[in-house]
Amino acid sequence: MHEQPSVACFLLTHGSRNTQNGFEIRLWGVTSAGVPVQIIIDTFRPLFFVPRSVPADLTKPAHTRTQTALKTMHGAPVDCLYFTGSIPCRKLAAFLREKAIRTGEADIHPVERYLMERMVMGGFSVEGEPLSRQGIAVYKNPRIRGCAAVGVSLSVLSVDIEIDVDSGRIYSIACSGKKDAVFMTGDQQNRSTITFCRDEKELLRLFLGWIKNEDPDILIGWNVVHFDLTVLKKRCDIHGIPFEIGREPGTFFTLPREESKQPSIRVPGRVVLDVPVMLRAYNYSFERFTLDAVAHALLGKRKLIAGEGIKKIEEINRLFKEDKEHLAEYNLHDARLAKEIFDASNLLPNAIERSKLCGHLLDRFGGSVAAFDYLYLPRLHRLGYVAGNSADSSAVEDAIPGGHVLEPKPGIYKNVLLLDFKSLYPTIILSFMIDPLGAVVDSENRITGPAGIGFSRDPSILPGIISTLMAERAKARETGNRPLSNAIKILMNSFYGVLGAQGCRFFSRDLAVAITRTGQYILKSTIAYIEQHTPYAVIYGDTDSLFVLLGPDGAAGAEKTGAAIAAEVNRWLRGHLKEKFNADSFLELQFESYFRHFFMPAIRGSDRGSKKRYCGTIEKEGRLILSFKGLESARSDWTPLAKEFQQILYEKVFKEEPVQQYVIATVNRVKNGQADDLLVYQKQLRKPLHEYTANIPPHAQAAKLLDTPGSVIRYYITTQGPQPVEKRSAPLDYEHYIEAQLRPIADSILEWIGLDFDGIVSGQQSLF
Repeated sequence: MHEQPSVACFLLTHGSRNTQNGFEIRLWGVTSAGVPVQIIIDTFRPLFFVPRSVPADLTKPAHTRTQTALKTMHGAPVDCLYFTGSIPCRKLAAFLREKAIRTGEADIHPVERYLMERMVMGGFSVEGEPLSRQGIAVYKNPRIRGCAAVGVSLSVLSVDIEIDVDSGRIYSIACSGKKDAVFMTGDQQNRSTITFCRDEKELLRLFLGWIKNEDPDILIGWNVVHFDLTVLKKRCDIHGIPFEIGREPGTFFTLPREESKQPSIRVPGRVVLDVPVMLRAYNYSFERFTLDAVAHALLGKRKLIAGEGIKKIEEINRLFKEDKEHLAEYNLHDARLAKEIFDASNLLPNAIERSKLCGHLLDRFGGSVAAFDYLYLPRLHRLGYVAGNSADSSAVEDAIPGGHVLEPKPGIYKNVLLLDFKSLYPTIILSFMIDPLGAVVDSENRITGPAGIGFSRDPSILPGIISTLMAERAKARETGNRPLSNAIKILMNSFYGVLGAQGCRFFSRDLAVAITRTGQYILKSTIAYIEQHTPYAVIYGDTDSLFVLLGPDGAAGAEKTGAAIAAEVNRWLRGHLKEKFNADSFLELQFESYFRHFFMPAIRGSDRGSKKRYCGTIEKEGRLILSFKGLESARSDWTPLAKEFQQILYEKVFKEEPVQQYVIATVNRVKNGQADDLLVYQKQLRKPLHEYTANIPPHAQAAKLLDTPGSVIRYYITTQGPQPVEKRSAPLDYEHYIEAQLRPIADSILEWIGLDFDGIVSGQQSLF
């Protein structure tokens, strides 16, 4: 018998359906050589588990009931129920739930189960004899196995459309990929990249044909799901054209029930990725998430038509009537910008690596509970256990304690070190073997941590998962891939939240408490050690960070001092945890920053410090660089004026320069109308506009004055209340800006140098 060839692939999309012959799984991937692959599986059966004690007559709807060697995490033996389709599987699970019979893993989607049990984490190998169909390799019931080392180059097509806002009719569709193309309605002669169409129906048909011929693996765009593809589908429906942009018929398009929610789209064989959604998922931060703003910040480029709102709409309408070539250029430029941002921000390579880490498809972000299941369940099964259902996790009323926050000592300081525990909660899990299975399984070899809760050292699953992710994060940091490093960090840190989330099948208050109580112990013990064994004081601490005051004479060699303190604490922790808990410490305190100046404000009207709010300065090439945390300059909903004022005022205070003249000059700029362009507020609508009824916030009040408000509202406070930038009719309320924007910033720091805002502005304090 000859060995069947094995081909390495990367998973793009998956789906399933119930047929007359049973349940069918369809996978789409692409080989490392770039060949599209379709895999059809009709031999897999949906399943879930029941305790062996459940009477046979209650499980008759199952096609097969089989005894297994598996047991619940508490040791009860289970049988497996197999079904010919997903519908009878769901129905019986619901019936048993009504009978108060706890099933095992009945809420796992059959396709997810099929993939996770084969350890498919993005990459997989397929063994079988393929059929060839129009350049696609088709496999029927091949052997599938997870395969980590899959190098893949995915082709990308960026799509952007321009429309008549009033009628919804499409003016043009631009595509930027291996080749560029613009399809536009009009009776002009075709150009090199412009194809003119008789009408919208022909435009849509040519566009769909272009996608089929170009055959991209990835479709991207700026708000491509919420806007471009949504509009394209609606127009196809109007003209009776099947909206099929995948590699086989059957695009699954789900429109949102509420206008604020993103619609979802699943295209067979192609992944649809929305660029701004991905940027947010990978923790990119921009003042505004418009295409123009992000392109300017990331690429130094702009859209070809400036502005927004009605003026932009009018210009697009004018170009369609008078200068279609320039409209095509504008349309294509937008598609290119989206693709350049997508490439420059490394989004696709990072998404591929994330898929290899947690098994999510490329278009899935968040989903911490699902990622945990995907990683944990196959390993649990291999140890002989099954889990319960998410809905069966026990509810608790007591709040789970958080991290330790040291009461801050407000004031202005010199020479402060920031020391930070790297991945504190994941390293606590690793050091104390915190694990869902280890919490309940009988074992003589256990470790009990500071919270007094014990865990088995063997068997244990979660510490091994954490160890793998930490190694991958170290690689990302070594290669300078900060977005991927952050994504892995978020994934690891999310596991604490998963274990403390009542929607998780592994929820346990003991697990969450073991992590947070241990974190508190580590921070308090470290603070005590530093203050007892060094001449320095800890002026603030928050969950995993410590701020150590070196004092006025501590500038010389501050970085070396920080590194030395961290090294000494790590040495002590290794010995302390081994001696007291017989634990191998994976905790790592690291020197993060040295602040030449450091300021912590007090709570307004109190002498107590304000938690999670501070500003520090870092000297670089003779310049002071200010780092804000929780203060106005770090928040997007404060005006540019507030950020500028805080930046300059704090810098003057730190440099011990006079501040009175600057404060007075800034107030006068506002009163004289010289700072109007800096007085714009910006805030995002978090829900549909019609849901803002009682106590309507200012940005929602402004949005109600717009004909078609976007998700981010830019507005002024005027003498007649909040008004959008596009429709301001009243004078600005300058007193509001002075009182609400300048005064709080000034008073928070001026009190520490013996001044106050009123005294300066009224002229009662000397300027010099």
